[in-house]
Formats: sequence, structure tokens, C-alpha cells
Amino acid sequence: MASPVALLRSLVRLARRLRFRLEGRAFTHVPGVMGRWPQLAGAGTLSFGPGVVFRSFRTPVRLEAGHGAELAVGPNVFINDGVNIYAARHVSIGEHTKIGDGAMVYDTDFHPVSPGQIIPVEPVTIGRNVWIGARAMVLAGAQVGDHAVIAAGSVVRGNVPARAIVAGSPAKVIRTFDCPDDWVRP
Repeated sequence: MASPVALLRSLVRLARRLRFRLEGRAFTHVPGVMGRWPQLAGAGTLSFGPGVVFRSFRTPVRLEAGHGAELAVGPNVFINDGVNIYAARHVSIGEHTKIGDGAMVYDTDFHPVSPGQIIPVEPVTIGRNVWIGARAMVLAGAQVGDHAVIAAGSVVRGNVPARAIVAGSPAKVIRTFDCPDDWVRP
């Protein structure tokens, strides 16, 4: 027989699953929610691995996949207050990644800068066990390697090597570090 705590957890998971279904979303793995419910939008595909958690007590998290786009969030990803992620084509976030308050991940510039310019849309890939600091921006075409750290307020476009710490606008490597491949940030 299940313990009262296990039964309560099952009921909470069922309530989350029903909430997402009422919003027109069905997921194989239903994310955990601490605080406000995330805003999930768009006609594209959103997918979550097991153990994904949204924490949002002040500003809601917003995830959107445009028509025909895919936004894939890997297992055990933690997404904090006020994060915005938009996929016009493809955004993938690797397992055990942690995303700080107010961070933004976009695979498009949304509009042209000058007349006649084509709006850039380039996939964004974030590796496993990455830490994205508060209010950092990861922009179209970014490829972030495993275990990388993106400092708070940084603007990333292009490649971030694995096991690198980047900072600034535009983000530049400030140092690298060693860690085992199977290491997971606490």
C-alpha cells in the first residue's frame, strides 16, 4: 500500500497533467511547477524530459514554439523566474541545465534591422549541465557546449566551448575548467 506522501505526490502529478491538458497540451513527462504556472504558447512542438522543474513566484516563465518549430527541454532541467524561451525553428536544452531568473533564449531576431533584410532564424543548442546566469541572453545560432557557464547578463551568439565560463556582451571566454563528463552541478 502506498504511503500518504506517495499518494499525495501522485495526485499532484495528476493535477498538473490535467491542467496542461485543459490548456491544450499533453506531455509524456509533465514538468514540476513551484509557484506560478508557466505560459506555454505557439503552434509548434514543446517537449519535456522527466524531472523538469519550473520555479516562478514573481514573474511567469514563458515558453513558445512557433508554427512548425520544436522546443525540446531535456531531463532534470531547472527553469527559474521570468525565463523566456522562443523557438521559431529549433531550440534544444540539454539535461541538468539550470537557467537563472530572467534569462532569454531565442533562435530568431524577430524582425529585420534594415529594409530588405531577411529575418535570421538559426537553431540554438544548449548542451548538458549548462548554467545560464540571471538575465543572460542566448541568441540565434548559439551552440553552448556541455558544462559551460554563461555569466549573469551575458549575451551569447555563436559557439561556447564545453567547460568554458563566458561573460560580457558579446560573451567571451574568461576561463575554462576540467570536470568529469558525468559530473552534474548541485
